[in-house]
Amino acid sequence: MRRWLRRLSVLALALGFAKGVHCGVTAAAPDEAERLAYLARRLDRGELPGVAPGPPFDGEWLLVEHSFTIAAATNLAFRDPSQAQVRRAQVKRWVDAMFADEVRAFDTAKWGEDALRTLEGSNGHVGFLGHLAWALGASCLIGNGAHQRAGELAASLARRFDASPSALLETYPGETYVPDNLVAVAGLALDQRCHGDTRHEPTIHRFVEALRRERLDADTGVLVFAPGQPGRGSGAAWMAYFFTFIDEAFARAQFEALFRAFGVDVPLGAFAVREWPRGVDRPGDVDSGPLVLGLSPSGTGFALAGPAFTGDPARLRAMLRTAEAVGTSGGGAERRYLLAPLVGDAIVLATRTATAWPAPLPRAVDADRR
Repeated sequence: MRRWLRRLSVLALALGFAKGVHCGVTAAAPDEAERLAYLARRLDRGELPGVAPGPPFDGEWLLVEHSFTIAAATNLAFRDPSQAQVRRAQVKRWVDAMFADEVRAFDTAKWGEDALRTLEGSNGHVGFLGHLAWALGASCLIGNGAHQRAGELAASLARRFDASPSALLETYPGETYVPDNLVAVAGLALDQRCHGDTRHEPTIHRFVEALRRERLDADTGVLVFAPGQPGRGSGAAWMAYFFTFIDEAFARAQFEALFRAFGVDVPLGAFAVREWPRGVDRPGDVDSGPLVLGLSPSGTGFALAGPAFTGDPARLRAMLRTAEAVGTSGGGAERRYLLAPLVGDAIVLATRTATAWPAPLPRAVDADRR
């Protein structure tokens, strides 16, 4: 997957996997609500980004902390609609915060221009704009309605994708990463779901078909994370997760290909994901982080979302055994991963609670309006 996304997730996932995952539309477990409470306090008090590398990665972590916390809150609202009012208000605050200058400062520095002041442009900024579009879609689906800037942002992204010969946009000048593009197209999918129409369907269809035709690794069947590069466990798991918002059938196929080519059974009935396919031994790098016997902490962590969509509870239990073996949780009423940065808590809570967002939650389901 995209370099900075792996950098921000590797430490968190290596040191703080989830202690439990609950799939399907069910009430949120207390543990999950406690973990969200910790994230909410940090975001609301501006205690961000916490432990982080230097520029531009600190800015990237700040962005992803917001977007993945929004995803986690939206997941929990769909699982327990009686809490939708509280989650809706939280998501609205965090979406508004994503428009602050400091959240996009890393992207502005790399491009020499402000993404939100150049929406008429023809390329670029897909990392920042993608996460913002995805967050706006989540806010709409949780019941906040369409944000006042959602239309122009979605229209800008759709126009840029339509104009791109490769169907891909740049994250930074001269740097194109498939995972960042997946986030942006997921944002378009959520935008049209918010409106109950198919306004972006031609753009989404062209993008998906281009990936099927040009970006599948011939040996493993998973998506590559950059043009001309092979498939990897971390990138494939990330992209399969985001495809759940675009095309659940394709997402399931990607998770299955990931488990088939990169999955391994480990002692005591556990299961994990390798960074490289079985039979391929390569060292870890700045993207994958440190590997233990070839196993990918980030790939395994993102793949926690897979069983929710492949319907494989046995695999989920096996992956959770791996999670239990390396997880370090604590914090009392605000449960968190004691050895992980804040961004890791946000990412893992979003993936461990992964669920479908089929249509906007009606405001009438709020407990105080029954």
